[in-house]
Amino acid sequence: MLGYSSGPYGMMGGYSSMMGSYGGGMMSGYYGMMQGFGGWFYGFAVIGIIAGVLVLFSAIMMYDRPKQVAMWGALVLAFSVVSFFGAAGFFVGAALGIVGGILALT
Repeated sequence: MLGYSSGPYGMMGGYSSMMGSYGGGMMSGYYGMMQGFGGWFYGFAVIGIIAGVLVLFSAIMMYDRPKQVAMWGALVLAFSVVSFFGAAGFFVGAALGIVGGILALT
């Protein structure tokens, strides 16, 4: 159940990171402080979105195939750790995914 809630947080975090680096603000754009790192921000945002989708998919498969709960729980845990590098779903999503993955493994 925690994996279900952590996946959308990861996707929202990646999306907001991507829009923040695209839409402007203090950290991006022509006059932004981090203007030379625009590609890095997009890369981290894409990692966050992909990790969020994979956490959500793994959580659905964990519910759909209860005999393989350990394997899907390990995937939820792994992709939740990866999501720390890609916007982390505002850190709430990554924390929920890690707790959900650990609970699935026990």
